Amino acid sequence: MSKIIEQEYDLKLEKGHAICFDFDGVIHKYREGWKDGSIYDEANPEVLDLMLFLQKVGMPIFICSTRKPEEIIEWWNKQNFWCKAISMNDEETFWKDVEHVGVTNMKKPAQMYIDDRAYKYTGQTVKEFILDNSEEKEE
Repeated sequence: MSKIIEQEYDLKLEKGHAICFDFDGVIHKYREGWKDGSIYDEANPEVLDLMLFLQKVGMPIFICSTRKPEEIIEWWNKQNFWCKAISMNDEETFWKDVEHVGVTNMKKPAQMYIDDRAYKYTGQTVKEFILDNSEEKEE
């Protein structure tokens, strides 16, 4: 399937350059928020499909979260997904491994960050930022 998608679309992503996924609210559904800090919810299957696809076409995948990496690694590896999650070496700048999913709590270079709370800044003024993040008031 990935070859079909690659042939039909010219992805604007570079093979060999990492893509980072947030954990809570993206991979872990996180439907009840932080609660007690446990990883209590199920995985988001659509995101897992995306991660698998990206990895299969040659893009290293890693997870960045404020959680302890060990917690995420333990949860991930218990799920029996297509590959193991491993801790990223804090000394290495770039994640290049396409056989594993890396996990860190440090922001690392990536060609894309996939996060449920992100705002893409492209030079907006203060006013444009406010308008982007406001609802119109009824008079």
